[in-house]
Amino acid sequence: MAAKSSNENAREHTIETWMLTIVQDGGVARFDDLHIDQIDEQWKPREMWIQGGVEAFRLALMVRDRHQLPFTVGLGFSLESGEQLTSVDFQTGEEFMARVDWSPPSLYLFGPGREPSIETAVIQKLNRNLFPGLPQTASCYHTEFREIRTNERRHSVFLEG
Repeated sequence: MAAKSSNENAREHTIETWMLTIVQDGGVARFDDLHIDQIDEQWKPREMWIQGGVEAFRLALMVRDRHQLPFTVGLGFSLESGEQLTSVDFQTGEEFMARVDWSPPSLYLFGPGREPSIETAVIQKLNRNLFPGLPQTASCYHTEFREIRTNERRHSVFLEG
């Protein structure tokens, strides 16, 4: 096995610290998230969000498994709001990114039965090819929920594993 780069070690440490903290302080129940640009500045540019998100997701799965935590790892991409979306029609990463809002994707931990695929309306299962390098055990969904404060419909794409 190849040695990890210092970048990968730093990313893994950031994810591990976040994950263990929210498990201890109730952040899982609050849906405390970790934006990928907080993990690595290199993932701040929009054109890095898919690649950086998948890498952060992969590292989070490793950390979760190492600590034997009973949670589902999620990676969420928020889509532009205000639309009545009944399905998504993007076939490529570029088409997908054109629908993503201004916020970088975020990691989440979900307790059993609290995953977006259970807690929100799943509009559509998505093609895994939109996310190159995605682990085989992961699922991709387009979800919809109502924002409690504004009653606005919000749409997201979640990877779960």
